[in-house]
Amino acid sequence: MESSRTVSAILKLWVLVVAAGALYYIWQDRTAPPLANQVEQDEEITHTDVAVRVGAVKRMTLHGHVVGYGSVEGAPATAELPAAEARVTVDWPAEVLRVQCIEGQHVDIGQVLFVAKPAQRISDQTQPTDDTIRSPISGTVVSLDIHPGEVALPMETAVKIVDLDRLVVAAGIPAWQAAAIIAGRQAEVEIPADSKAVSAVRFDSKVERVDRAVDPKTNLVSVDVSVPKGQAVRPGEFARVAIAQDERPDCLVVPADSIVRDSLDRPFVAMVSDDHKQATLKLVEPGLREGNWVQVSAPGLEEGQSIVVSGAYGLLFRSDIKVLNP
Repeated sequence: MESSRTVSAILKLWVLVVAAGALYYIWQDRTAPPLANQVEQDEEITHTDVAVRVGAVKRMTLHGHVVGYGSVEGAPATAELPAAEARVTVDWPAEVLRVQCIEGQHVDIGQVLFVAKPAQRISDQTQPTDDTIRSPISGTVVSLDIHPGEVALPMETAVKIVDLDRLVVAAGIPAWQAAAIIAGRQAEVEIPADSKAVSAVRFDSKVERVDRAVDPKTNLVSVDVSVPKGQAVRPGEFARVAIAQDERPDCLVVPADSIVRDSLDRPFVAMVSDDHKQATLKLVEPGLREGNWVQVSAPGLEEGQSIVVSGAYGLLFRSDIKVLNP
């Protein structure tokens, strides 16, 4: 009976040892770089020439951006200037007698827009003496929603006027990101192409104003980015805004396409030998990205080192390569 128990204990111990050995082997295989074990054992090189294009590790300043979306509109009032957008309404229900402007027309401040009379008789104390409605600002008529014979109502915009030389993109930025944005920050604006535009409109600008209030429904803060004069944009157009928030000078960077990942999602860059005949994958740590450039860091990585910038997806840990570009 005792010998049977001893044999059973030995079998259990043997099973545990085998299981532990198998787990250790799997762990070692998963933590090694692709084919690294084989390369370390026999230093064999894959002799299949892989066609690639090469470039170099560069050093530059990268900027982090906060992205928001909004629309083009007239600039708000400042201490020096009035609002660049005005919505003209009537103070009472009024019958439109004459309209003296058209959409697209430039009007000066004080210029007559339309003439109306009260739609019904009111008391002498409130009876208007002047039925002439004038423009409160100089700008362009972008919307005209009245016609002779119609009744204009106080709650409806009759004429909308915008100074097209003073436009902004009012973009919504998440409140937790807007806290770090201040007036004067550099910004990039993109207005996507539509059916009437040949290509998207892109330009550099800066932040003009950051609203102090947060919209409780969306948790967004309105940020105004100025539109430089001469840009082919129109009020109401949708726009994407990228506001510079973080600046990292003197970074080592590589093209985004040069970074490849293995089955464990680890990032690698293929380092090219001095004779441009071999490439070896090097584990890197990506950082900030701006456009097509990605910040990377790794032991021994230096500016000017040759790397594979196109075709790295076809490389093993160490491969023979055929360089396509001079």
